[in-house]
Amino acid sequence: MYNPIFNQNTQQAWQEYIATLEQTLTDTNSNNWLTNLKLISYTKDKVILGGVTSFFKNLIYKQYFTLFRDAFYTAFQTLGLEENYTLEITSQAIILQEDKKTLQPKKTSHLNPSFNFSNFINGANSDMAYAASYATAENVENSKYNPLFICGDVGLGKTHLIQAIGNHVANKNMTTLYTSSKQFTHEIIDNIRFGNMQSVRDAYSQVDMLLIDDIQFIENKERTQEEFFYIFNQLIQNKKQIVLTADRYPREIQNLQERLINRFNSGMVCRIYPPDYETRIAIILSKIEKIGVALSTELVQYIAKHVKYNVRDLEGVLIHIEARFSLLGQQITIQIVKQILEEVLNLKDKTHNTEDIIKYICQEYDIKVTDVKSTKRDKNISITRQLCMYIVRELTNDSYPVIGKYFGGKNHTSVMQACKKTQERIDQDPEFKQRVQTLIQNLNKIMHK
Repeated sequence: MYNPIFNQNTQQAWQEYIATLEQTLTDTNSNNWLTNLKLISYTKDKVILGGVTSFFKNLIYKQYFTLFRDAFYTAFQTLGLEENYTLEITSQAIILQEDKKTLQPKKTSHLNPSFNFSNFINGANSDMAYAASYATAENVENSKYNPLFICGDVGLGKTHLIQAIGNHVANKNMTTLYTSSKQFTHEIIDNIRFGNMQSVRDAYSQVDMLLIDDIQFIENKERTQEEFFYIFNQLIQNKKQIVLTADRYPREIQNLQERLINRFNSGMVCRIYPPDYETRIAIILSKIEKIGVALSTELVQYIAKHVKYNVRDLEGVLIHIEARFSLLGQQITIQIVKQILEEVLNLKDKTHNTEDIIKYICQEYDIKVTDVKSTKRDKNISITRQLCMYIVRELTNDSYPVIGKYFGGKNHTSVMQACKKTQERIDQDPEFKQRVQTLIQNLNKIMHK
């Protein structure tokens, strides 16, 4: 339980303090989080403890505050601690070094060792993000991509990639700090209260690589943005690497300072899209090999066809399949897979109504349904018509001739060409691709309500 701060007497008192807490808090969970407890700051009239999660910080305040305060006084009173001292508990995990008056970041940054490049299933949906992440990890000292900004919807692998970067450089002689924007915001708030902002600036500015997950959560937080702007500039000026993730592009983050938007865009911005069918197949095959469940090609294809937009959802479905197999001894059939999809994701074998699809898309694009079904060739009408045909083809079992009947009797070739043109635009225009995926997601949500 060594805590490298201050002098030998302080260390001895700290060890006595932890021993007292361990004897009093006998349950396993308490001992687990006591191992993370740190002495952040210590004076004769004020003590700051940290290193625990926000949950345990609140638990200490609600149930154990008197114990923590009295035990600390008992251990430290011979060192001049005043009996009426103030005790603060924070979730920050940075500690004051003996020989410096600045806060230093811990070199260990809570990275998950299972997140690495070798087990990330890369496909066309994530090619650029994967390549840029790997290139950054391979050459942190002279990276071309600084900052590296990885964005995409929930459950597509952003956290996997950002932590893979951190794990890849773990053995190099550098300090890597991984955190979330929520944790960063909590540290800002805590240190504003303690009047200790300069120490936080110094701590973050001294790392060799800063990894922050879900940076979008600093939106609407002016003071947090100001502090991060300072830290960002310091790191870039010192040629230190910054990697950020978010669920959207920098300019789409609401109420984000323009100067931060510009700096995020000054490096490499990569988006991860939902995996295509082939990539979903590869992900499923990789996952079932690890969990030790054999699925037929028919079942793998069925899952890949129905779980389209979220890798995390795929993993959740496979965990339930493994549980049915190992805990209940069930043979995995198509009926069981359908039941799991309905229970876990509320996905049912329902057929989308073509008219409803056309109506919804026309409303989104402010086009009359009658115009889309007409022979009008205005550009916006033609593009919307082609999009309707494409999404109907994606969400229903309608053949090209059947789809054509909904659009004034278009023939098989016309519908096929409309779908082909839409697909080509999707492949060439990332923004349009995201728009189409959002439309399909929304239609699926409406369908499964």
